[in-house]
Amino acid sequence: MSTHPLPCSTCARECVYDRYAPFGENQESTYAVSWRCPEGHGLSLDVCPVGPLLPSRGLCLNCGAAYPSEAADAPCGCGLSRHACPAALGLTDAVAADPIASARAAFAQGLFRRGLAILNQALQEGIGGPEAWFLKARFLNSLGFNRTGAEMLGGVLARSPHVTDRIRLLEEQSFLWAECEHGEEAFQNADAALALGSNSVRTHYLRGRALALLGRLEEARNEMDQVLTLDPTNAEAQRGRNMIDAALRPKASPR
Repeated sequence: MSTHPLPCSTCARECVYDRYAPFGENQESTYAVSWRCPEGHGLSLDVCPVGPLLPSRGLCLNCGAAYPSEAADAPCGCGLSRHACPAALGLTDAVAADPIASARAAFAQGLFRRGLAILNQALQEGIGGPEAWFLKARFLNSLGFNRTGAEMLGGVLARSPHVTDRIRLLEEQSFLWAECEHGEEAFQNADAALALGSNSVRTHYLRGRALALLGRLEEARNEMDQVLTLDPTNAEAQRGRNMIDAALRPKASPR
């Protein structure tokens, strides 16, 4: 598993991280990490589940399935028992002192299964806060698993009482819905952030992007103008404004 660099099946040398990508089309539950043999014996592949989206003590940290009982040796869907799972994922019994830094370090080495496990272990113990959720969401986004990330953040919002956290979560959820071109959901999230009092550049930009996806181009242009009022050098807003202007420009009649 990608909790440590994989050994080459031919020469047993430690492989070097190569890349990661979704494993199969039209799904958002499984990804693969490839490892390259330094002696030229090709690639080794680790197929990884995304794991629990909303981790709790009753769910396996590896595959996210529910344990059938409270027994320490009861296996879940992937075959790992509650007792064996942390060690198999390269975890210790104690939560990492800085789970964000530890997960980022694991990701940087290609150890994505371990990095996710670090975050999930912290989150199931109520440690890590919003930054752990954002790091998970951005990892899912990097795979193109945007719907899964948005749905995960919907569950997080239901348990987040603080307005500042809710605004940031709504912004991130709007971004993820827009990435999979779900304009209505993206708009609802950005609008909810606005209703909570946000006047941030990101809220206005995401609201404008969602309005553009819905074909409400005049309103989208107004939001991009608001972004540029708050941040005149914002290149994304200027690019969005130019695209909206081009779409609104009357088409020349054929001669």
